[in-house]
Amino acid sequence: MSLIDFFRQVSLLIGLPAVLIAGAAAALIVIARDWRLSVLAYAVFSVMIAILLSQVIPTEWALQQIIVGGIVAVMLYLSARQLSYQAQSGFPAEARWPRMASLTSFRLLAVGLLMVVFFAARQQVAMPLVDALFGDALLWLFLISLAGLALHEEPLHAGLCLLVFLGAAELLLFTLTQRRMMVGLWQALQLLLGLAVAYLALARGLTGAAWGQEVHQDTGGSL
Repeated sequence: MSLIDFFRQVSLLIGLPAVLIAGAAAALIVIARDWRLSVLAYAVFSVMIAILLSQVIPTEWALQQIIVGGIVAVMLYLSARQLSYQAQSGFPAEARWPRMASLTSFRLLAVGLLMVVFFAARQQVAMPLVDALFGDALLWLFLISLAGLALHEEPLHAGLCLLVFLGAAELLLFTLTQRRMMVGLWQALQLLLGLAVAYLALARGLTGAAWGQEVHQDTGGSL
């Protein structure tokens, strides 16, 4: 079975199921504390966006989103896994990575309030050239990605939220226009952003680890 045949079978999720799964995956990226869940949620999100894209552009073009999303997820996974050992090294909490901007319970409450805003605003936001289901998906993805950028300060989760925003923008762009060159440029932009996020996550984690080692040495290992 070829990759395209597999994609066409998975495309049975086209419509409301794909929108719901993509929305839930985006919310999980914002809420989850464990970076493994966030990276997995992004991979699922990329598949769902590709399925939705297959409704407005050729399947072969939409398939590129799965490939690019998978590459980005692997890059982020490798960077985060390399740094995850720092959290078990006995460094002070301030030096450990990943560092979260808020408690999980607070982020869950924020997403709950965002759902209230979404249902209150969805009738007020008009997208004449976009299908109603796509319009709801775009509104939710834009809202949840912006909320994630506001709630997270460390590079991995903030970068994933920015990638979700780009995914929603991609869906809007290719609903309005279908150009082969734009597909390639957009996928290249996502790859470059994923590479930048992986680098920033690695750099910040290593900086925090080095700081933790200095603190540990200066205090004579009493921490």
